[in-house]
Amino acid sequence: MEYPDLFVFPEGHPPSPYNNPVSLFNSGKWASLLLPRDLRLIAVGWLERPGFATGPVPNDCIEALAAAHAIRIISDGSRGIHVCTLCGEATPQTQWRDQSIQLMGHGHYLVRAEKSVYMAPELLLHYIGKHDYCPPQEFVRATIHGEFLEQDDLETVWENDSD
Repeated sequence: MEYPDLFVFPEGHPPSPYNNPVSLFNSGKWASLLLPRDLRLIAVGWLERPGFATGPVPNDCIEALAAAHAIRIISDGSRGIHVCTLCGEATPQTQWRDQSIQLMGHGHYLVRAEKSVYMAPELLLHYIGKHDYCPPQEFVRATIHGEFLEQDDLETVWENDSD
Protein backbone atom coordinates (compact mmCIF):
# COMPACT_ATOMS: atom_id res chain seq x y z
CA MET A 1 0.00 0.00 0.00
CA GLU A 2 1.59 3.28 -1.06
CA TYR A 3 0.43 6.86 -0.62
CA PRO A 4 2.59 9.97 -0.95
CA ASP A 5 3.28 11.80 2.29
CA LEU A 6 0.58 14.34 3.13
CA PHE A 7 -1.86 12.85 0.61
CA VAL A 8 -5.32 14.08 1.66
CA PHE A 9 -8.00 11.44 1.30
CA PRO A 10 -11.39 12.47 -0.09
CA GLU A 11 -13.97 13.56 2.45
CA GLY A 12 -15.71 10.56 3.98
CA HIS A 13 -12.84 8.12 3.33
CA PRO A 14 -12.71 5.58 6.14
CA PRO A 15 -9.81 5.85 8.64
CA SER A 16 -8.07 2.95 6.94
CA PRO A 17 -5.60 2.68 4.05
CA TYR A 18 -8.17 0.52 2.31
CA ASN A 19 -11.45 1.72 0.85
CA ASN A 20 -13.33 -0.23 3.51
CA PRO A 21 -14.18 1.14 6.94
CA VAL A 22 -12.51 -0.20 10.05
CA SER A 23 -14.82 -2.94 11.30
CA LEU A 24 -15.91 -3.87 14.79
CA PHE A 25 -17.70 -7.07 15.81
CA ASN A 26 -19.45 -7.02 19.17
CA SER A 27 -22.33 -9.03 20.61
CA GLY A 28 -22.98 -10.76 17.29
CA LYS A 29 -23.26 -7.47 15.37
CA TRP A 30 -20.94 -5.67 12.93
CA ALA A 31 -20.21 -1.96 12.94
CA SER A 32 -18.16 0.42 10.82
CA LEU A 33 -15.80 2.82 12.56
CA LEU A 34 -15.53 6.20 10.84
CA LEU A 35 -13.91 9.58 11.41
CA PRO A 36 -16.18 12.43 12.42
CA ARG A 37 -17.15 14.38 9.29
CA ASP A 38 -15.29 17.57 10.21
CA LEU A 39 -11.86 15.89 10.19
CA ARG A 40 -9.57 15.38 7.19
CA LEU A 41 -7.53 12.19 6.80
CA ILE A 42 -3.89 12.55 5.70
CA ALA A 43 -1.42 9.79 4.78
CA VAL A 44 2.10 9.62 6.22
CA GLY A 45 4.74 6.91 5.87
CA TRP A 46 3.09 4.53 3.40
CA LEU A 47 6.39 3.54 1.78
CA GLU A 48 6.83 0.89 -0.90
CA ARG A 49 10.08 1.92 -2.62
CA PRO A 50 13.11 4.19 -2.12
CA GLY A 51 12.89 7.92 -2.82
CA PHE A 52 11.30 9.13 0.42
CA ALA A 53 12.56 11.87 2.75
CA THR A 54 15.36 10.80 5.09
CA GLY A 55 17.06 12.36 8.08
CA PRO A 56 16.93 12.59 11.86
CA VAL A 57 13.61 12.30 13.68
CA PRO A 58 13.22 13.99 17.08
CA ASN A 59 13.38 11.61 20.03
CA ASP A 60 10.06 13.01 21.32
CA CYS A 61 8.35 11.79 18.14
CA ILE A 62 9.88 8.31 18.39
CA GLU A 63 9.01 8.19 22.09
CA ALA A 64 5.37 9.05 21.33
CA LEU A 65 5.14 6.41 18.57
CA ALA A 66 6.74 3.75 20.79
CA ALA A 67 4.44 4.57 23.72
CA ALA A 68 1.35 4.52 21.50
CA HIS A 69 2.28 1.28 19.72
CA ALA A 70 0.99 -1.14 22.35
CA ILE A 71 -2.41 0.48 22.84
CA ARG A 72 -3.19 2.81 19.94
CA ILE A 73 -2.73 0.75 16.78
CA ILE A 74 -5.98 0.57 14.81
CA SER A 75 -6.54 -2.95 13.51
CA ASP A 76 -6.85 -3.63 9.79
CA GLY A 77 -8.65 -6.86 10.60
CA SER A 78 -7.21 -10.06 9.22
CA ARG A 79 -5.42 -8.75 6.13
CA GLY A 80 -2.25 -10.62 7.09
CA ILE A 81 1.25 -9.47 7.83
CA HIS A 82 2.86 -6.80 5.65
CA VAL A 83 6.51 -7.53 4.89
CA CYS A 84 8.71 -4.46 4.50
CA THR A 85 9.00 -3.94 0.75
CA LEU A 86 12.22 -1.99 1.22
CA CYS A 87 14.27 -4.77 2.86
CA GLY A 88 12.02 -7.84 2.87
CA GLU A 89 11.99 -8.16 6.64
CA ALA A 90 8.83 -9.69 8.13
CA THR A 91 7.75 -8.88 11.69
CA PRO A 92 10.78 -6.69 12.41
CA GLN A 93 11.75 -5.94 15.96
CA THR A 94 12.86 -2.45 16.89
CA GLN A 95 14.53 -1.13 20.03
CA TRP A 96 13.66 2.13 21.67
CA ARG A 97 15.40 3.01 24.90
CA ASP A 98 14.81 -0.01 27.19
CA GLN A 99 11.97 -1.56 25.24
CA SER A 100 11.86 -4.03 22.41
CA ILE A 101 8.88 -3.54 20.09
CA GLN A 102 7.67 -6.34 17.83
CA LEU A 103 6.14 -4.94 14.64
CA MET A 104 3.65 -7.25 12.96
CA GLY A 105 3.15 -5.19 9.80
CA HIS A 106 -0.59 -4.75 10.12
CA GLY A 107 -2.66 -1.96 11.58
CA HIS A 108 -1.98 1.75 11.65
CA TYR A 109 -1.70 4.83 13.83
CA LEU A 110 -4.25 7.63 13.73
CA VAL A 111 -2.83 10.86 15.15
CA ARG A 112 -5.09 13.89 15.54
CA ALA A 113 -3.93 17.50 15.52
CA GLU A 114 -6.77 19.99 15.36
CA LYS A 115 -8.91 19.14 12.30
CA SER A 116 -6.36 16.75 10.75
CA VAL A 117 -5.93 13.04 11.40
CA TYR A 118 -2.66 11.57 10.17
CA MET A 119 -2.75 7.89 9.26
CA ALA A 120 0.59 6.06 9.40
CA PRO A 121 1.41 2.34 9.09
CA GLU A 122 2.34 0.18 12.07
CA LEU A 123 5.78 -0.35 10.44
CA LEU A 124 6.59 3.36 10.82
CA LEU A 125 9.09 2.74 13.65
CA HIS A 126 10.88 0.24 11.38
CA TYR A 127 10.99 2.75 8.51
CA ILE A 128 12.45 5.41 10.82
CA GLY A 129 14.96 3.13 12.56
CA LYS A 130 16.16 0.93 9.72
CA HIS A 131 15.56 3.03 6.60
CA ASP A 132 16.21 6.52 8.02
CA TYR A 133 12.74 7.71 6.96
CA CYS A 134 11.89 11.20 8.16
CA PRO A 135 8.15 11.94 8.33
CA PRO A 136 6.87 15.43 7.47
CA GLN A 137 7.33 17.97 10.26
CA GLU A 138 3.59 18.53 10.68
CA PHE A 139 3.21 14.82 11.48
CA VAL A 140 6.16 14.97 13.89
CA ARG A 141 4.47 17.91 15.68
CA ALA A 142 1.18 15.98 15.77
CA THR A 143 2.82 12.96 17.43
CA ILE A 144 4.37 15.20 20.09
CA HIS A 145 1.50 17.62 20.72
CA GLY A 146 -1.56 15.88 19.29
CA GLU A 147 -3.59 12.86 20.31
CA PHE A 148 -3.23 9.23 19.26
CA LEU A 149 -6.72 7.95 18.52
CA GLU A 150 -8.02 4.49 19.34
CA GLN A 151 -11.10 2.66 18.12
CA ASP A 152 -13.27 4.19 20.86
CA ASP A 153 -12.51 7.67 19.45
CA LEU A 154 -14.10 6.80 16.10
CA GLU A 155 -17.79 7.07 15.27
CA THR A 156 -19.51 3.70 15.44
CA VAL A 157 -22.20 2.97 12.84
CA TRP A 158 -23.93 -0.35 13.59
CA GLU A 159 -25.37 -2.44 10.78
CA ASN A 160 -29.14 -2.84 10.86
CA ASP A 161 -30.41 -6.01 12.44
CA SER A 162 -31.68 -8.49 9.86
CA ASP A 163 -34.24 -9.87 12.30
